[in-house]
Amino acid sequence: MKSVWLRKEGSGELILFFNGWGMDHHIASHLLADSLSAGFSHDLLVCYDYRLLEPEEGFIDSISRYGKVTLIAWSFGVWAASQIELPPLEGAIAINGTLQPVNDDKGIRPEVFQATLSSYSEENRHRFNRRMCGSRQALALFESMAPDRTALDQQEELARLQEILQSGSETTSVSWHFTHALIGGRDLVFPSQQQYNAWHGVPQTIIAEMAHFPFFHFRTFQELLACIRV
Repeated sequence: MKSVWLRKEGSGELILFFNGWGMDHHIASHLLADSLSAGFSHDLLVCYDYRLLEPEEGFIDSISRYGKVTLIAWSFGVWAASQIELPPLEGAIAINGTLQPVNDDKGIRPEVFQATLSSYSEENRHRFNRRMCGSRQALALFESMAPDRTALDQQEELARLQEILQSGSETTSVSWHFTHALIGGRDLVFPSQQQYNAWHGVPQTIIAEMAHFPFFHFRTFQELLACIRV
């Protein structure tokens, strides 16, 4: 797992952002810019690239110094975050992802996951991104913050995730838990019904028009934090 500090100004509050599969820090950078314009004052640490799940050296110590830590995780980042024992959290938001990411009832159906992995290429990446975004406007926004990664290393990450899930070696015993789920009604990657199933008993906000890419609807970290302050 890679992690990058995008803001480290000595705030007592930290946003820990676990990005989705195949991403890097660019989405978080874009959100941060808009958030700062709206008065955002938290520090921000973004995590991505789960070919290795282990945090980098010093990761836990650095986030444990904060008085308040809020986790925001998107897509496969929801599961990746759940593999790490974190310090006590102020809240934890899962966005269009589940703790069983490849599952007939609570995640991506295994045959769909396998088809994506087997056929992934530069051409199919563009098709996947269109499906992920759901509209031309959302795709244009995503392309303005698209990751600086090749289709090959994205495919390698997906294959590594499959290997971990199939080996049964993932962690299931962390002490913290997600406190809110944001579910897109038009998610074609993690279908909304699978998300409903996965988050039974967890407070949910359902955005009927939201596709898998949620940052067309949520443009700042403040908007995301508001979901757990209702």
